[in-house]
Amino acid sequence: MAQSIDWMHVLQTKEIVGYIQELDLLHSWLFIGGAVLFVGISLLMKWRLLLTATISLSALIAMTAYISARGTDLEQSSDGIFMFVGGGAAIMFFFIYMLFMRGD
Repeated sequence: MAQSIDWMHVLQTKEIVGYIQELDLLHSWLFIGGAVLFVGISLLMKWRLLLTATISLSALIAMTAYISARGTDLEQSSDGIFMFVGGGAAIMFFFIYMLFMRGD
């Protein structure tokens, strides 16, 4: 039981955001090149799921990096948490629209 609790500690939001920031994906030419390659292939092959997943993942990483750089301390009257919620909702709306509502 203790091993499962230790394993679940890694799944906390603070740990995941720290891991994403540690990777520094927005400044990695490999990540950017891979994302552009995925988008190009998915546009040519008309793979809507791959395109939607790639754009949504990139947008979530960019939003997390931007908001983390600004800070989310509510005592300083920061709007970071509201931008995170609003941006996340917009990205999820885009994801749902591209997968379920958009007709070909």
